[in-house]
Amino acid sequence: MYESTVQDPQRIGIDTSILVNLTIKEINMFNFREQEFSPSDSLYYAMKTKYEFKGVILNKFGFDKKEKNKLWRRAKSALKLNPIRIGKRDISEYLDKVKKANAIIVKRSNPQFQTHMKIGDEDIEIIANFLKWKINKVYTSDRAFYETCRILGLQANLISMQEYSKMKKRL
Repeated sequence: MYESTVQDPQRIGIDTSILVNLTIKEINMFNFREQEFSPSDSLYYAMKTKYEFKGVILNKFGFDKKEKNKLWRRAKSALKLNPIRIGKRDISEYLDKVKKANAIIVKRSNPQFQTHMKIGDEDIEIIANFLKWKINKVYTSDRAFYETCRILGLQANLISMQEYSKMKKRL
Protein backbone atom coordinates (compact mmCIF):
# COMPACT_ATOMS: atom_id res chain seq x y z
CA MET A 1 0.00 0.00 0.00
CA TYR A 2 1.18 3.53 -0.74
CA GLU A 3 2.42 5.48 2.23
CA SER A 4 2.36 9.25 2.22
CA THR A 5 6.12 9.66 2.11
CA VAL A 6 7.95 11.37 -0.72
CA GLN A 7 8.93 8.78 -3.30
CA ASP A 8 10.36 8.91 -6.76
CA PRO A 9 7.77 8.32 -9.45
CA GLN A 10 7.57 4.73 -10.56
CA ARG A 11 6.65 3.14 -13.86
CA ILE A 12 4.18 0.42 -12.89
CA GLY A 13 2.86 -2.30 -15.16
CA ILE A 14 -0.67 -3.56 -14.62
CA ASP A 15 -1.50 -7.12 -15.67
CA THR A 16 -4.86 -8.13 -17.10
CA SER A 17 -5.70 -10.18 -14.01
CA ILE A 18 -5.70 -7.04 -11.84
CA LEU A 19 -8.05 -5.19 -14.18
CA VAL A 20 -10.43 -8.14 -14.49
CA ASN A 21 -10.55 -8.77 -10.74
CA LEU A 22 -11.06 -5.11 -9.83
CA THR A 23 -13.91 -4.98 -12.36
CA ILE A 24 -15.60 -8.27 -11.44
CA LYS A 25 -15.26 -7.70 -7.69
CA GLU A 26 -16.70 -4.18 -8.17
CA ILE A 27 -13.85 -2.51 -6.32
CA ASN A 28 -13.68 1.26 -6.56
CA MET A 29 -10.75 1.75 -8.92
CA PHE A 30 -10.31 5.44 -8.11
CA ASN A 31 -9.81 4.54 -4.44
CA PHE A 32 -7.55 1.61 -5.37
CA ARG A 33 -5.35 3.95 -7.44
CA GLU A 34 -5.24 6.51 -4.65
CA GLN A 35 -4.37 4.00 -1.91
CA GLU A 36 -1.93 1.73 -3.79
CA PHE A 37 0.08 4.28 -5.75
CA SER A 38 1.71 7.65 -5.41
CA PRO A 39 0.06 10.45 -7.42
CA SER A 40 3.31 10.72 -9.42
CA ASP A 41 3.37 7.00 -10.37
CA SER A 42 2.60 6.18 -13.98
CA LEU A 43 0.58 3.03 -14.63
CA TYR A 44 1.07 1.19 -17.93
CA TYR A 45 -0.55 -1.63 -19.81
CA ALA A 46 0.66 -3.52 -22.86
CA MET A 47 -1.76 -3.34 -25.81
CA LYS A 48 -2.23 -7.09 -25.46
CA THR A 49 -3.70 -6.41 -21.99
CA LYS A 50 -6.57 -4.41 -23.49
CA TYR A 51 -7.58 -7.22 -25.83
CA GLU A 52 -7.11 -9.90 -23.20
CA PHE A 53 -9.27 -7.92 -20.72
CA LYS A 54 -12.07 -7.49 -23.24
CA GLY A 55 -11.91 -11.16 -24.23
CA VAL A 56 -12.13 -12.38 -20.63
CA ILE A 57 -14.94 -9.96 -19.75
CA LEU A 58 -16.89 -11.01 -22.85
CA ASN A 59 -16.23 -14.77 -22.91
CA LYS A 60 -15.74 -15.74 -19.27
CA PHE A 61 -18.08 -13.32 -17.54
CA GLY A 62 -20.74 -12.92 -20.23
CA PHE A 63 -20.80 -9.16 -20.65
CA ASP A 64 -21.91 -7.95 -24.06
CA LYS A 65 -19.65 -6.11 -26.52
CA LYS A 66 -20.92 -2.65 -25.60
CA GLU A 67 -20.50 -3.31 -21.87
CA LYS A 68 -16.96 -4.73 -22.24
CA ASN A 69 -15.87 -1.55 -24.02
CA LYS A 70 -17.48 0.58 -21.32
CA LEU A 71 -15.76 -1.43 -18.58
CA TRP A 72 -12.38 -1.06 -20.33
CA ARG A 73 -12.80 2.73 -20.65
CA ARG A 74 -13.80 2.94 -16.98
CA ALA A 75 -10.75 0.95 -15.81
CA LYS A 76 -8.38 2.91 -18.06
CA SER A 77 -9.74 6.24 -16.84
CA ALA A 78 -10.00 5.38 -13.12
CA LEU A 79 -6.47 3.99 -12.94
CA LYS A 80 -5.02 6.57 -15.36
CA LEU A 81 -3.54 3.78 -17.47
CA ASN A 82 -1.07 4.59 -20.22
CA PRO A 83 -0.58 2.26 -23.20
CA ILE A 84 2.73 0.73 -24.19
CA ARG A 85 2.81 0.71 -27.97
CA ILE A 86 5.57 -1.53 -29.23
CA GLY A 87 5.38 -3.95 -32.14
CA LYS A 88 6.42 -7.59 -31.68
CA ARG A 89 9.64 -7.30 -33.63
CA ASP A 90 10.80 -4.52 -31.30
CA ILE A 91 10.51 -6.85 -28.30
CA SER A 92 11.91 -10.07 -29.81
CA GLU A 93 14.98 -10.16 -27.56
CA TYR A 94 12.73 -9.73 -24.53
CA LEU A 95 10.31 -12.43 -25.69
CA ASP A 96 13.19 -14.94 -25.54
CA LYS A 97 14.16 -13.80 -22.02
CA VAL A 98 10.59 -14.20 -20.78
CA LYS A 99 10.24 -17.66 -22.35
CA LYS A 100 13.49 -18.78 -20.69
CA ALA A 101 12.43 -17.38 -17.31
CA ASN A 102 9.07 -19.12 -17.54
CA ALA A 103 10.77 -22.40 -18.49
CA ILE A 104 12.58 -22.20 -15.13
CA ILE A 105 9.23 -21.74 -13.36
CA VAL A 106 7.69 -24.66 -15.26
CA LYS A 107 10.59 -26.93 -14.19
CA ARG A 108 9.97 -25.95 -10.56
CA SER A 109 6.23 -26.70 -10.86
CA ASN A 110 4.90 -29.77 -9.11
CA PRO A 111 2.42 -31.64 -11.33
CA GLN A 112 1.58 -33.96 -8.41
CA PHE A 113 -0.13 -31.02 -6.71
CA GLN A 114 -1.49 -29.68 -10.01
CA THR A 115 0.66 -26.58 -9.80
CA HIS A 116 0.49 -25.05 -13.25
CA MET A 117 3.07 -22.30 -13.68
CA LYS A 118 3.21 -21.91 -17.44
CA ILE A 119 2.19 -18.53 -18.79
CA GLY A 120 0.54 -18.10 -22.18
CA ASP A 121 1.77 -16.24 -25.25
CA GLU A 122 -0.22 -13.15 -24.27
CA ASP A 123 1.50 -12.98 -20.88
CA ILE A 124 4.90 -13.52 -22.50
CA GLU A 125 4.26 -10.52 -24.74
CA ILE A 126 2.97 -8.38 -21.86
CA ILE A 127 6.03 -9.08 -19.70
CA ALA A 128 8.36 -8.51 -22.67
CA ASN A 129 6.78 -5.08 -23.15
CA PHE A 130 7.27 -4.30 -19.45
CA LEU A 131 10.95 -5.24 -19.76
CA LYS A 132 11.43 -3.16 -22.92
CA TRP A 133 9.81 -0.14 -21.26
CA LYS A 134 11.88 -0.56 -18.07
CA ILE A 135 8.83 -0.84 -15.84
CA ASN A 136 9.90 -0.64 -12.16
CA LYS A 137 7.10 -2.68 -10.67
CA VAL A 138 4.37 -5.05 -11.84
CA TYR A 139 0.96 -5.80 -10.30
CA THR A 140 -0.71 -9.13 -11.02
CA SER A 141 -3.02 -11.76 -9.54
CA ASP A 142 -1.50 -14.58 -11.58
CA ARG A 143 1.08 -16.64 -9.67
CA ALA A 144 2.95 -17.84 -12.82
CA PHE A 145 3.07 -14.27 -14.17
CA TYR A 146 4.35 -13.07 -10.79
CA GLU A 147 7.06 -15.73 -10.53
CA THR A 148 8.22 -15.13 -14.10
CA CYS A 149 8.51 -11.39 -13.43
CA ARG A 150 10.55 -12.04 -10.29
CA ILE A 151 13.01 -14.29 -12.13
CA LEU A 152 13.46 -11.47 -14.64
CA GLY A 153 14.30 -9.02 -11.85
CA LEU A 154 11.05 -7.08 -11.98
CA GLN A 155 9.62 -6.00 -8.64
CA ALA A 156 6.28 -7.81 -8.62
CA ASN A 157 3.26 -7.45 -6.36
CA LEU A 158 0.87 -10.41 -6.23
CA ILE A 159 -2.68 -9.59 -5.16
CA SER A 160 -4.54 -12.70 -4.01
CA MET A 161 -8.28 -13.23 -4.28
CA GLN A 162 -8.54 -12.87 -0.49
CA GLU A 163 -6.96 -9.43 -0.73
CA TYR A 164 -9.67 -8.35 -3.18
CA SER A 165 -12.28 -9.26 -0.57
CA LYS A 166 -10.47 -7.12 1.99
CA MET A 167 -10.21 -4.28 -0.55
CA LYS A 168 -13.94 -4.45 -1.25
CA LYS A 169 -14.61 -3.77 2.44
CA ARG A 170 -11.83 -1.17 2.77
CA LEU A 171 -12.36 0.76 -0.45
